[in-house]
Amino acid sequence: MKKGRDRVLATLDFEEPDKVPITELGIDPCHVDAIAGSKGHLECYRRLKFDIVFGGASEPEGWKPKLLPDGRFIDEWGRIYLRDRRTRTSIPVDTTIKSLEDWENHPLPDPEAPGRIEAFSRLVKAVKDGEMLVAGSTRSPFAIAWEIFTPPKFCQLLFEKPRAITRVIEEITNFNVKITRLLIEAGAELIVQGGDIAEKRGPMVSLKYFKEIIFPNLRRETEEAHKRGVKFIKHTDGNVLPLLDGLLEEARVDGVHSLDPSSGVDIGAVKERYGDRLILIGNVSVDNLAIKSKDEVIRETKECLAKAAPGGGYILSSSNSWYTDCKLDNCLAMVEVGHKYGKYPIPFPPS
Repeated sequence: MKKGRDRVLATLDFEEPDKVPITELGIDPCHVDAIAGSKGHLECYRRLKFDIVFGGASEPEGWKPKLLPDGRFIDEWGRIYLRDRRTRTSIPVDTTIKSLEDWENHPLPDPEAPGRIEAFSRLVKAVKDGEMLVAGSTRSPFAIAWEIFTPPKFCQLLFEKPRAITRVIEEITNFNVKITRLLIEAGAELIVQGGDIAEKRGPMVSLKYFKEIIFPNLRRETEEAHKRGVKFIKHTDGNVLPLLDGLLEEARVDGVHSLDPSSGVDIGAVKERYGDRLILIGNVSVDNLAIKSKDEVIRETKECLAKAAPGGGYILSSSNSWYTDCKLDNCLAMVEVGHKYGKYPIPFPPS
């Protein structure tokens, strides 16, 4: 029986290990509590027998967010967050950056500030020998930029002042490149970049801007990982299909999560076209985890395994994360199917 780390490393090399690796990019606090109680995130992943655990950079030592009178708070990038009491997660709802001048006057976060990687280093040390692969998480400069300016203002500036927005994305990319190096030096064996670049109808902005701005800067991040011997996965919700060639050939990513089925992405078709070139992570519908029956989720998970697992290069997960409204029974059913039926050779298609 392979350990989780070995299983993932084989999969990243498009080999068939003993079984398909399983993970989630995130699990909301209510589900963590239900699975692991007060023992937290890592213990939750252990009890689920996941193969990858994720961590990233955090605020530097001694830094505290600026609290607003209404209970919201401001982060290092100038984004204003609301703490959702029901989900116990923080949601960006506004920004202090109202113009390019505001951005130019806003101090950039220091990626090498003391304490920036401390929490991630603790995670690496807490993972027992080979039980899981530890992946480092970053966030897309594109996503940070549209959160900083708000999506409408960002799109306006992108159209009216593309050079200025290019500089913004380059500056955030500079931060990410250094964070990528620090995460790998601390023990990350895979980098996964969050932040959506597509929505249900397709790419969030014109392909022109992907070719001129987004892909070249993303390539700087993938190259930082590659030169240190680490692969790079890009997450996005939405219809990513028009971007796959560019992500592979121009940005040089090694894989894609989440291959969103609610946006019409068929993981089988993606596997057929890119299966020996792109690592695929997904794509049990997170919407279905919230609204469908357990039996329907079981069937969907088996179909994902049948379509994407043969030949290796596939990691089972939902098409996003286990958010609060997902039915925990459905989530656990997905995992159970992965452990039971994800053994190579995959015994599908199901009757």
